[in-house]
Amino acid sequence: MGTINVLAFLIIAFCCSACLSIETNYLFNSNQFPDSTSVPTLSNGNLGFTVFGDSVFLTGVYNGRGSQSHRARIPNYANVQLSLCSQPETNPPYCTYQLDIKFGRFRTIYEEPSGQFRLIHSVYPHRFFSHVIVNHIRVQRLIGQNELSVALRHIAVAPSFDISLQPTETVEIRNTTFMYECGQTNEVEDPVLQSAGTEVCIYYTQIPSVLHLPTDRTGEEFAFYTAFARNKRDAENDLELLTLSTVSNTDQIQARVMNDMWDQYGITVDGNDELDRAIKASAFQVFNNVPSMLPFVRTFGVSPSGIGRNDFQGHVTWDYDMWIFPIVLLIDPIVARDMLNYRSRIIRNALKSNAAKNNHEGWQFPWASAFTGREVTSSPGAVLQHHITADVVFAMRQFIYANNQLTWILIDGCELIYETAQFWKHRAVYNNATDKFDIRSVTGPDTLNPNVNNNAFTNVVAAHNLFLGEYAGCLCQWSLNVKDEDLVNMIRTARGLDLLHDFNGDFIPQFEGYTVGQRISQADAILLSYPLDISISNSTKRRNLEIYGAATADDTSPMTWAMHTIGWIELDEMDLAAEYLRRSYQPYIRSPFHVWNQGSTENPGSQNFVFGAASFLHTMINGYAGIRLRSDEMVLDRPRLPPGTTRLYIPTINYNRFRFSLEIRQNGGFSIMQQATPTLPNLLIIVDGVEHNPCGLNTACFFNGSQSATLKVLPSTTERCQLKPTRLNMTLAEQNSGITTRQSPVVIASIVILTALSTFLR
Repeated sequence: MGTINVLAFLIIAFCCSACLSIETNYLFNSNQFPDSTSVPTLSNGNLGFTVFGDSVFLTGVYNGRGSQSHRARIPNYANVQLSLCSQPETNPPYCTYQLDIKFGRFRTIYEEPSGQFRLIHSVYPHRFFSHVIVNHIRVQRLIGQNELSVALRHIAVAPSFDISLQPTETVEIRNTTFMYECGQTNEVEDPVLQSAGTEVCIYYTQIPSVLHLPTDRTGEEFAFYTAFARNKRDAENDLELLTLSTVSNTDQIQARVMNDMWDQYGITVDGNDELDRAIKASAFQVFNNVPSMLPFVRTFGVSPSGIGRNDFQGHVTWDYDMWIFPIVLLIDPIVARDMLNYRSRIIRNALKSNAAKNNHEGWQFPWASAFTGREVTSSPGAVLQHHITADVVFAMRQFIYANNQLTWILIDGCELIYETAQFWKHRAVYNNATDKFDIRSVTGPDTLNPNVNNNAFTNVVAAHNLFLGEYAGCLCQWSLNVKDEDLVNMIRTARGLDLLHDFNGDFIPQFEGYTVGQRISQADAILLSYPLDISISNSTKRRNLEIYGAATADDTSPMTWAMHTIGWIELDEMDLAAEYLRRSYQPYIRSPFHVWNQGSTENPGSQNFVFGAASFLHTMINGYAGIRLRSDEMVLDRPRLPPGTTRLYIPTINYNRFRFSLEIRQNGGFSIMQQATPTLPNLLIIVDGVEHNPCGLNTACFFNGSQSATLKVLPSTTERCQLKPTRLNMTLAEQNSGITTRQSPVVIASIVILTALSTFLR
């Protein structure tokens, strides 16, 4: 272990506070252990597990060929329980349970019935030592002097069918004997893109069957560390640092890192504890499943049920880009870039083959991806959900908006963005009857109506992809060998994509041939306003909400009602927004530990549904706070309070090196509080129509308003290439007319020059 690592560890341990006060809204208590739909799943961005479950999962560790690829199950050697409270599902007496999301731990508490002693068992994945699960047990004498003996159970777990572990070996790490078992996953996802399985190592100590508290002590702390890593080095590095520390310091480091996370993600409302607890539980689920920059673990995508479960086979789908990524982007843009690298890093070879397999040109993202980026879905109906390709690029578009990242495009984004746009350019088919382009034979997010033409969501998000592709092609024209006519045709296709509109009913049909009242799984047309941010008249928005709200299936996902909530907020229908807000979380959150489920109580679906938690946070940040990312600006559109609250506070929002917190108050006012940073943002701040400059370097200040605010990026240079606003539903005749009009001065000038040259050369 390097000296610098030891020094960093000691500094962090020294700086940690002795303890952190815990507000009750971070604590979820129960006298009974819940049923399977409500058991918490804990994770730290690298590993995860369901409390007292027999499995641990590591991000990016998969086993199985093709559609059989799934998160590889690692036996949970960290499954330790108090004997007095073992088999918690049977509700043993005198045992209570607590989920402490402030600290990130699950606790089992045993109160001896005669009041002689108390046992507290905490289990948690360490956020700093991210390969380690900590079991921490405190034995506390309350009365008496007798020696206490406390029995433990180290639950035996079945071996994994996914990983072949070698025989147990031992190693001494700072006078502590660890046993370890290493092996590889049994089957690669794709033999062309993977030469061998992924290595996995488990390190653990011998767990005593009995803990003793001597007569001269009133309390004692015991800790047991179990490491799960992709190699010996990562496991042993964490364990070397941990064995330097005391039990108390290990907890303090966890508390410090978690406190930093809450300083970023701790959205708070006052006046409505029920809503505040739902918000905090949702934020906990989101940030527990995204990486941190410590300890620089390689980043993979997040599946719908997070890292700690194998639901959906651990595959990454469109929800990663549309629901989780936008939250992280505003709160922690450095981590967001790391998340984006999963999409831009692993899949270049796979993208080409995905499109070729489907007889399409360009690059195509798989509906479900895992380790290699090849298509691994086991659902036959997913093969037409091509919107995933544009969804990923839409996340990249948001990243560019939020960070003004021309550098990222040039280094990582140009080819990927342009080639995915090529996919849509060739996917679109000219319709002579309408003089527009169709996208045929697709399935949108509404999976109840598969294989349709001109799905509204697909066409709009594809247009976004095409416009961004033209911009990337312009920026990297030389390196990509792009011709001017290629860029013209790309824009021509984007503007010509059909966006259906029923003028009699004043609504946007979900797809070609949709009739009012036809059942849908979710409202794709609602997504056009947010998150896709296409300009739609208020009357059409209203009719969309009314028609699709009534037609949506009862077992829809929570994301549907979250987007309806934002839609009604945009229309200033706050009573309807409040109704849909309740529908977006109350049926999906399970007591007592506020665990998100994919479905309602009658049909719960997958547990620990992280994407539902993320979409609920959108209602706070992009709904009530009104935040929108657009080209060269962030808009705060009429910030308002959620129902029953007196204050909404978002502690951290980032936009182009401008970091601020947002407070919305009961009197209708709001405050943008700029945080001190070592860089000077190149922004103009417009609040209620009044222009302001940001604070100076390392200076904090605030800007008060009552209506709206805009953070506008100041132009630095005149660029040759410009990202054009997304506009579609134009006939080719309209486009040709517009182009002719715009080019006519050039044509006239050319004629003048040619005439002059002709005269000169006579």
